Amino acid sequence: MRREFKFVAGIAVIVATIGFLVWTAVDQTKMYMITVAEYLDVGNSYAGSTVRIAGRVAPGSMQWNATTSDLRFTLADVDGTGNIDVHYNGLLPDMFAEEKKVVVEGPYTAAAPFEATTVLTSCPSKYEAESKS
Repeated sequence: MRREFKFVAGIAVIVATIGFLVWTAVDQTKMYMITVAEYLDVGNSYAGSTVRIAGRVAPGSMQWNATTSDLRFTLADVDGTGNIDVHYNGLLPDMFAEEKKVVVEGPYTAAAPFEATTVLTSCPSKYEAESKS
């Protein structure tokens, strides 16, 4: 009886540990993607959290300094309802260019410009159907 109890207790500890690790991993990585317009409308409701903002690089706004790896640009809403100035220090992402869709990620602050910790670009689809003219 004692041996069976140890076995069941061991299994319970393992299952509880795995459950806890999964719960904390999901809790730490969950992050909603919002648009530029949504970011501008929310006020301080994202204070103290990391946000992910989707938009397009505004034409004529990209300033890249290769020696300091410093990137500044304006992130425009896809619908054209607002824009955010963004600062990012790091490697220039592949496919980053004006008019491209990008996602910036960083801590929410009310200060301008938005300090991005990550900039992601979307790749064009290689499998789009040909347009018939």
